[in-house]
Amino acid sequence: MDAREWLGLESTHNPMRWILPITPKISVGSRFLFGGAALGAAIAALEGTTDRPVVWATAQYLSFAPVGSVMDLDVHVSVSSRFTSQARVIGHVGDDEVIAVTAALGRRELDVEREFPTMPPVLAPGDCHPRGRHYEQESLGQYMDQLLAKAPPDADRGGPTGHGEGSVCMWAKPPVAFEPSATTLAVLGDWVPMGIGMTSGERLSSNSLDNTLRVLDVHPTEWYLLEIEVAGIRHGFGHGQIRIWGDDGRLQAIASQSVVARRRKTK
Repeated sequence: MDAREWLGLESTHNPMRWILPITPKISVGSRFLFGGAALGAAIAALEGTTDRPVVWATAQYLSFAPVGSVMDLDVHVSVSSRFTSQARVIGHVGDDEVIAVTAALGRRELDVEREFPTMPPVLAPGDCHPRGRHYEQESLGQYMDQLLAKAPPDADRGGPTGHGEGSVCMWAKPPVAFEPSATTLAVLGDWVPMGIGMTSGERLSSNSLDNTLRVLDVHPTEWYLLEIEVAGIRHGFGHGQIRIWGDDGRLQAIASQSVVARRRKTK
């Protein structure tokens, strides 16, 4: 199953408009649309309209799309040259804008390939324990296998997973064996808020202001390693990035976010 089908994104008679019913399985706590799913749907709409792969896409989250509503995604192609398209998507529920996405799409032939970062040392998925979590309501996270990817004892530098005080590594397997795609990577790239909560040492929750995905290479993998690096938290906002690795050690994408951070309410 491809990610577009699992998300529930539907084409219309208008090739520039797509629709996304907001269901609990793509939500946060059966309340509103998960940000990574929103960006993933926008990327799928962009690629479906232009018939080109996304190189980068950046989303600004403007409002919430509640479960039970339907979000329209309107694609605007500003420039389409021989190899590259520049385009935008506005996702809205009725007259309320929910997400604004700007992107570049295309592919060029160039006989130069370089990859400089290296995947951090982690235990294999079979040697890792599930991330502790509890969902009172249906949420997208329920459909994703999540394992805390601990550093080997000889590489432990402290922090939640042994990769330093501001870092968290997690193995993730998307729902129902998603086909590899930029849409899949967009869903995986929305885990900076989890990293902020784990590295802060406090009971914090957060929601995204933005999300930018830069795609290096989409290729098949059973598990994805999310290497989350939190830059900092100040004045009620947090910032961080994720490197998304295949289980073959090759880098697939980089995602970055800024979030609104707040203390969790105690019952």
